[in-house]
Amino acid sequence: MKGEIRRLAFGGIALATLLALSASAAKAQQPPAASCRKASKVEYDSAKENYLLRNKFGAYVRTGNFWRTYYWYCHL
Repeated sequence: MKGEIRRLAFGGIALATLLALSASAAKAQQPPAASCRKASKVEYDSAKENYLLRNKFGAYVRTGNFWRTYYWYCHL
């Protein structure tokens, strides 16, 4: 009886965890504005080195959390 309850509890926790992870992974990152396009980390870092994160044509934007970062170039 106790073993069956533990097995069901563990299965429920595992299922809830899998559903939460799959739902969060399915959400695609949306650009911060309609005029933004995706940029690569290399492109962003190159602009940062050359002090070009902001210029008269647009700006580079970094969004996301510390474990997953998204890079964008937004036209002004």
